[in-house]
Amino acid sequence: MTLADEVSFFVPGTPVPQGSKVIARGGGKTWLRDVNTTALKGWRRTVAIAADRGIEFDAPVGVSLSFYLPKPKRPRWLVPAVKPDIDKLTRAVLDGLVDGGLLADDSRVVALKVTKHYVGEDTPNPGVIVAVTAW
Repeated sequence: MTLADEVSFFVPGTPVPQGSKVIARGGGKTWLRDVNTTALKGWRRTVAIAADRGIEFDAPVGVSLSFYLPKPKRPRWLVPAVKPDIDKLTRAVLDGLVDGGLLADDSRVVALKVTKHYVGEDTPNPGVIVAVTAW
């Protein structure tokens, strides 16, 4: 790790969850794959590119994720207490941070704060605000 104690940035794009699996078969083999493979690969790649800062945290870290999701025309609540699940959104971003080299491994995360919001005046575009802090 370099001298950075904290790195924060915004990743634009509609966040994609990771976690739901489906059984796939072909060529005499059976395996599990993500239900939303195409969208998930694109989102994780976007996160990885944003996370490539020339810094790698290979020690305990705290991570804060603030997801901004598109607001439906008629939301049921003022906050997005609906799918996608917050844990599945988190899983995709943490794996993207590893893919981009910012985290040596997502097992280094010892503290995690995650929130979901609808897009609004303060953050007009969907995406996620990421902050990684040395512990």
